Amino acid sequence: MNNELFSALQQYGFKPVNDSFCVGTWRNYAVALQKFGGKLYYAYLAVRFDQVPKGLKKTLNNEIKQPGVKLGGVERVMKNFIHMSLSFPKSMDPTVFFAERMDAITGALGRNGVAPANSCAVTGAASPDSLCLIMDPNCFGYQPVCGSAVRQSGYEAQAKVEENENNGSYLTGLLGAVLGMLVGVGVNLLTMVFLKHYYVALFALVPIAAMVGYKLFKGRTDKISIVIIIVLSVIAVPLMEFLFLAIDLSREYDAPLGECMKLVKEIFFKPEVTKETVPEMLKMLLFMALGVGISWGFISKRLNSTQVRSSKLQLDSMQPNPLYQAPQQVPQPVDPQ
Repeated sequence: MNNELFSALQQYGFKPVNDSFCVGTWRNYAVALQKFGGKLYYAYLAVRFDQVPKGLKKTLNNEIKQPGVKLGGVERVMKNFIHMSLSFPKSMDPTVFFAERMDAITGALGRNGVAPANSCAVTGAASPDSLCLIMDPNCFGYQPVCGSAVRQSGYEAQAKVEENENNGSYLTGLLGAVLGMLVGVGVNLLTMVFLKHYYVALFALVPIAAMVGYKLFKGRTDKISIVIIIVLSVIAVPLMEFLFLAIDLSREYDAPLGECMKLVKEIFFKPEVTKETVPEMLKMLLFMALGVGISWGFISKRLNSTQVRSSKLQLDSMQPNPLYQAPQQVPQPVDPQ
């Protein structure tokens, strides 16, 4: 660990999990602190909302944006967590600044009736016994959990990874990825033919559908699977252009699609045709690159290595929940005999 702030925060009971995250509690609110860059950090406080109190975001912003603080504020108020950015001023001891801001923020939450989260982020059960780092976009940060549920989830994830590494097949995965890619290509063709327009979000569907197909057909999900998905996404570009030309020709001349595909096959690589199609395909290739970027999080999360790291991160960050109260033992009646 080379983060001096994370090391300093251990005096408050915070625990560095890695170079990016430090976790702990403040006034019973579970807090995850994430290094963003320079003096800027993200803070995530675990809460549970049925309805966000009116004016809460403005109130919290007033507590964060103090004199001398150039950056910082509430980024998102979600159902299960509050996401804030904190900019640590150079003129102030960062641990003192953190303590003052956490006191102010948690105090404002208490005054607005927002209590610390105290239901399991995994099962929803009340009064969970542990806290751990959760990377789910809908329930992000240091969250209350039932320790047994997290451990069981970790065992199951490890078992699935081992099963995939031992029995996963690049060949069957490739078949599924091709079928998934064709589904994504089909959706994009519909918009190209009928709307005469490209949508980056739909281009992102091609690699996503390819990865889903790869997983469904039990492909081995390691780094090679990413290469397969990207290569298929690139191949999808000339395939879409080829099919678009054939479909457009068929519609214009009311000719059978099969015959039009044969004709396009004959002329597709001729200079007078490529002069028109290559600029169009380069534009589509750019859209596809953006689509892969959009879908990267989805794709990378499916890798065996990512799932193992995520499970290890949860277990390494696990600590007792200060709000947990063990069930009281009910005295059993003594048999007089």
